[in-house]
Amino acid sequence: MKNLLHNIQILAMLALMMAGIQSCSDELHDVGDVQVSFTATLPTDTRTRAFGKAEQVNTLEVGIFKKGVADVHTNSGGSWNYYEIDRQSFPINGTSVDVELTLAQEQTYSFVFWAYDGNQNIYDIDDLTAIEMNTLPNTITFAQAEAADAFFATKEDITITGERSYPVKLVRPLAQINVGTTGTPMQAVFKANDVPDTFYPFTNTVSGAAEFTWNFSETTTETFSADGTEYNYLAMGYVFAPTTATNISAELTLTDGETSKTVEFPQVEIEANQRSNIAGNFTPAE
Repeated sequence: MKNLLHNIQILAMLALMMAGIQSCSDELHDVGDVQVSFTATLPTDTRTRAFGKAEQVNTLEVGIFKKGVADVHTNSGGSWNYYEIDRQSFPINGTSVDVELTLAQEQTYSFVFWAYDGNQNIYDIDDLTAIEMNTLPNTITFAQAEAADAFFATKEDITITGERSYPVKLVRPLAQINVGTTGTPMQAVFKANDVPDTFYPFTNTVSGAAEFTWNFSETTTETFSADGTEYNYLAMGYVFAPTTATNISAELTLTDGETSKTVEFPQVEIEANQRSNIAGNFTPAE
């Protein structure tokens, strides 16, 4: 009988120990993974313009980064050592998108948010710390030019301590260049020189001195206003630009089928999240 009681006591103690182990295991699991949410929002005035409405921005890429181990990236804005541990895509419908991520507690993360037209091959986003603009098509439509519109945001050094929601304000790292005339719209080729072609979200800086050409295969009935005057669009495009204004050079070639004319612009000011308007009474006649 003593042996039986002794065995029962041992079994009871083992059962209590197992329950304690299971309880600890459950607690560790709860501590390890939590849901963290972000609400990424596009500017509220983007849907009220001829171009720049962001209507073709349909995909949000979210890169999740840790600091200090893998790749080291260097650019004119500084150095850092983020490495990407995961990436997720979310569809955009409207001007905001809800993002939910499962992350480990007591870990520190940084994030890149990149909103763009995921159906196009305009940007190389293999490395979300250094996004490159690809070469434009040989001929381009206004819809294709508009599809280059994109937005970004970053969140850095967030230590996860429980479930939490963060707002994310998306902004353009691009300048929008508008070229217009008070005359009749006609086929145009617009070339921009010494333009940045790489954007670094974590430092919000740009680099490069590339040439981009928008060879439009069509005209448009869209217009824009500058200094109280309405202009017919001849060309439009987006380029990476710094957060402080800088100058590039550009040229515009117009043709009406019989004659053509090229107009040079030695200084065109560009700045991120700003419009640069080139406007006048441009015609292909001398």
